[in-house]
Amino acid sequence: LKLLFHRETLEILGIHCFGPNASEIIHIGQAIMSQPGEANTLLYFINTTFNYPTMAEAYRVAALNGYNRLF
Repeated sequence: LKLLFHRETLEILGIHCFGPNASEIIHIGQAIMSQPGEANTLLYFINTTFNYPTMAEAYRVAALNGYNRLF
């Protein structure tokens, strides 16, 4: 899973997902990208608790990875 986001606003600009279970989690990103304003930011995935272990947790891991690369 790869999240593309604006460096300054952290707005989610795109999501890349591949593999045999990609169709199981891509809809999560689609739903967040359709939200207006601050609901569509990298912080949503950082601050949201996902069930563990699930494929959806990949969003939090990808968000933390991207956020940590900013600093």
